[in-house]
This record gives sequence, C-alpha cells and structure tokens, in this order.
Amino acid sequence: MSYFRQSPANSITGSSSKILAGYLLVSMGVLLAASGGTWDINNHLLNKPETFFAPPHAVLYSGAAGAVVGAIILFLTSRRDGAIITPIKLVFGGVLTLVIAGPIDFMWHSAFGLDGLLSPPHFVLVSGMLVSSIGSLAGMSYQNNVAFRRPLHPALIIVGMLPVWLAASGIIDMFSLPFSDTVHFKFNPNPALGATVATLGFPIIISAVACSSSSLAGRRFGVVTALGASFIINAMLALIVPNGALVQTLPFYATNIIPFLAADGLLSFSRSKISLYSAGAVVGIAFLTLYYPLITYTYEKALEQRTVWPSLIAITYFAILGKVMLLVIAPAGAMGLLGAAASRRLIAKNKAL
Repeated sequence: MSYFRQSPANSITGSSSKILAGYLLVSMGVLLAASGGTWDINNHLLNKPETFFAPPHAVLYSGAAGAVVGAIILFLTSRRDGAIITPIKLVFGGVLTLVIAGPIDFMWHSAFGLDGLLSPPHFVLVSGMLVSSIGSLAGMSYQNNVAFRRPLHPALIIVGMLPVWLAASGIIDMFSLPFSDTVHFKFNPNPALGATVATLGFPIIISAVACSSSSLAGRRFGVVTALGASFIINAMLALIVPNGALVQTLPFYATNIIPFLAADGLLSFSRSKISLYSAGAVVGIAFLTLYYPLITYTYEKALEQRTVWPSLIAITYFAILGKVMLLVIAPAGAMGLLGAAASRRLIAKNKAL
C-alpha cells in the first residue's frame, strides 16, 4: 500500500473540496512568499529604500498568511475525518517551520542588525517553504487519485510544482550567491564551491521538476512548457523588470522557453528512457540562462573575484557567458540526466506502492 494511502478513500470524500482548497492555499501561499523573497533580494541589490511595509514584504507575508490558513484548513478537516495522511503532516510541519522562522528572524535582526541571504532564520524559512510545498503537491495528487479517481489537472500540477521549484532553487541560491557576508558573520560560500553548487544543483532541480510534472500529467504535451513559462514570467517580474538596466534583456530571457518546448516534445511524443533522459539533459543545460541575472554574481565571483554592479550586470553576464558555458555544459547535462533518473524512480516507486 502506498504511504499516501493510510486511510480509506471514503474517509475524505465528503471533505474533498475543503482539502483541495487547503492544498491550493498552501501552494499559492508558498509561491507568493518565494516570489516576494526573490523580489526583496533584488531590491536589496538595487539599494532601494526599504521599510517593513515595502511591496516585496507585503507579498511575502501575504503568502505566508495564506499558507497558514491552508494548513489550518487541512489539519482541522482531516482531523475531523480521522485521516491525517503523510502529505498533510508535511504541510503542517513545513508551515509551522515557516511561522517559527518569523520570530527567529526578528531576534536575529535585533541582535545582529542586517543579515545576509544565508542565515539561520532564512534557512529555516526556505526549508519550511520547501517541505510544505512538497507536501501540498503530494497531497493534491493523492486527493485527485483517491477522491476524484482522476490524475492531477495540469493547472494544479503547475500551481503545486512551481513553489517546490522556487523553494528548492532558494536553497541553492543560499549556498552559491555571495550575498551573505555581514558585519558579524561571513557566510559567503567559497567562490569555487559556490559555482560548483550552482552548476550541480540547479540542473538536477530543473530536470526533476520538469520530468516529474510531465509524468504527473500522463506525458501530455503542454504541461512542461507551461511550467517553464510560469517560472520565466515569475523571474521577469521579480528580477528583471525592477532593474531598468535589464529590461532590454527581456527578449533574451524569454528564449528560455525553447528548451522547455523541446523537452515537452521529447516527453510527450515518446515514452522511451532515452527521451526522458534527453529531456532532462536539455533543460539541465539551460540553467545558465534560466537563472540569469543572479547567477552572474556566482560565476563572476569565481572567475574574476570582482563586484558586479546592478547597472552592469547584463554586460558582465554576456562577457563571461561563453567561458562559463564551456566549463558547465558537461556537468550540467550529467546532472540533468540524474534529475530525470531520480524523477523516474520516484514516480515508478509511488505507482508500484
């Protein structure tokens, strides 16, 4: 029996709408919180004046509040029905972690002033986002399979998978971007180590997310493309549009949809292992352009040890793009293969249970 199937289907059928609404609130809440956090990082880089009521904070805390409401709905409804399944436990634990991170962050600021990207409170926060979003996605899949006897709708796959993707990427950012040195703590990663973490971490995440989304959709064409487009639009709004010097690079960034279209075709029109692994490699290699502009800081620090000014980030990126591509294309492709393999095993294991 699957570890998701810890209670009879009829124990949740009567409350299926509330359960699904709870999962949606959690996923959308984490999505808002992750997007607001990315926007806030960008504002710090641009040295924009900040108050507690800054727009990025409003987005972040609104998302956190939505996730809390969703977790409460899930906990109360499932407890009443006697069916607190594993995904709900993950959601509740992740959201509780997210909430606890708030006062920890306040105490950290009170004791040490401004903090960097990598700090104990931030790590707790993003870890809570990741765990709760994974639980929400798993729960939505279980809910559709058991209560509605159908696979997860493509729109729900995107809403559920995108926050998982953003939160996982946030963990990699913490250990690769040089934004964590403060007066009291020097948490910046070694430049070479940071570049290695980005080169290996981002491709495997992209590949696993894309291949898993396709599998959840029954290999239907369009889901991987739509998921990639959602990530691209989110990055445009949070990282590129706010920086006037980068707006002219929007057409370049939009071309990131091409590898997702290619992977979508490979996954949809062929069920072979070769197609799966090829799709994983294609999207894995695309990480170098997909994580523009922030990834510029990682590789410039590793190659030249120079500070990148926000107004010159596009110039710097294109100056080092060719050199970096030659160094990362092989390991990125390999990690893309690994991500596809991990996705295949995860999906096969769940189906077999």
